[in-house]
Amino acid sequence: MSPYKDACIVITGAGSGIGLELVRQLYPFSKRIVAVDISLPLLEALRIEMPEIEGILEADLSKKEGNAKILSWLSTHWDRVDFCFANAGKAFYAPAEQQPWDEMDLLFQLNVHSPIQLGYGLQALYPKSALRHVITCSAISHWAIPGYSMYASTKAALLQWASTLWAEGKGDWLSLVFPIATSTAFFDAAGPQVPIPTPIQSSKHVAFCMLKGAAQGKRKIYPSSLFRMLMLFQRMGFFLLPLVQKIERQKLKRWLSFSKES
Repeated sequence: MSPYKDACIVITGAGSGIGLELVRQLYPFSKRIVAVDISLPLLEALRIEMPEIEGILEADLSKKEGNAKILSWLSTHWDRVDFCFANAGKAFYAPAEQQPWDEMDLLFQLNVHSPIQLGYGLQALYPKSALRHVITCSAISHWAIPGYSMYASTKAALLQWASTLWAEGKGDWLSLVFPIATSTAFFDAAGPQVPIPTPIQSSKHVAFCMLKGAAQGKRKIYPSSLFRMLMLFQRMGFFLLPLVQKIERQKLKRWLSFSKES
């Protein structure tokens, strides 16, 4: 963890889940952390738990002006940013035709535009800083899972943008992280009684892998070795994805039945 010693670090979605675990694991090494979240009560709880953290910011990154609040704070407090973990995100769960498509702009702003624009904003603010920008993508950007059409489309967009940037030879500052389902309140926000895809990992493990991979300058960080193995088997002709999708379709049908009854 030596690269994080007294480093200047920005973390979005820091009030819960993976973001909160990132703050907890980084706090012993650096207090120069700006924790960003949409929930002020969660930020206040974070401040009580880790009182020496340098900054907390309430910001709604689903709005176009959300990043401006972060960049404004940084411009008056710091002369550099070493690591940015753009972790904030949201999902919706329902059959494709029942997804809240009127909220597509909001979801793309939060999951896609905000992390991309934040990275470029930090580069413009600190052109001489050796920034490592780490965006939480998702395993779902590789494997389509029933019930997550809107969410998957945002994560696939992130992956293709990053892949193009790397192909242009301009993305050495960028890392994408591909967690599988994580045991956080993330799925609670996606809808009532949303079934969680399997397998599942702890936010503590995912955060540790993110920090390790970012410190090593990896472009793609896969916290689950099992998922990487499944992708390899899929490429070798073992048709695992259809089996996974069949299981998840059954979960979606049961969830729809539950929703109608309740």
